[in-house]
Amino acid sequence: MICLAVYFIWCCKRRKFNPPHFLSTRKLSCTFKNDVERGSIYFGIPVFSYSELEEATNDFNSSQILGDGGFGTVYYGKLKDGREVAVKRLYEHNCKRMQQFVNEIDILTRLRHNNLVTLYGRTSRRSREPLLVYEFIPNGTLADHLHGDRVKDGSLTWLVRMNIAIETAGALAYLHASDVIHCDVKTNNILLDHNFNVKVADFGISRLFPNDVSHISTTPRGTPGYIDPKYHEC
Repeated sequence: MICLAVYFIWCCKRRKFNPPHFLSTRKLSCTFKNDVERGSIYFGIPVFSYSELEEATNDFNSSQILGDGGFGTVYYGKLKDGREVAVKRLYEHNCKRMQQFVNEIDILTRLRHNNLVTLYGRTSRRSREPLLVYEFIPNGTLADHLHGDRVKDGSLTWLVRMNIAIETAGALAYLHASDVIHCDVKTNNILLDHNFNVKVADFGISRLFPNDVSHISTTPRGTPGYIDPKYHEC
């Protein structure tokens, strides 16, 4: 009994000075989130207030919903300066979702390509919840035109389909050259403008693969059947 008591006291002291790994991981994640909110990491990104985006989307009205992304609902909005935007709102506000939120900012601020959706900005650090603001692409997704509510006879001619495939491939080639794997390229994430030009979107689960490291730890992610071959191979 004395031995058990000594062992119990020793364990308590060890826990006091060495907190469990999951607590330290959570603390790191939340610290990282706070760093982003202070703007020290992504300096220069336009910042929107929550009230401004709430007004632009008519209080996030369900009639404004454009669709669902990898980790949030996307709403149509119109800013006071007249710009039409797409506002992504997280499903949940927790550290895991914040990591995906940060990941999308990190990737999109590195990239500039005609066939990738443009990130306009994010909410401020004092915002009620994290929001991302993108350019609005008016013609829906490729999925809508193939088997959704925008299907029209003759709208997707062979020439148009070939151009969509070529522009998507060009966007992916640019991503891979920039050490980014999208992880979820599918028709729902290929946006189209009025001229059927491509804008690849939804980078919440994308991965950065830097060339200056020998190993990287990851797990399979994305929609089954749409995982990038290069990502699958390695």
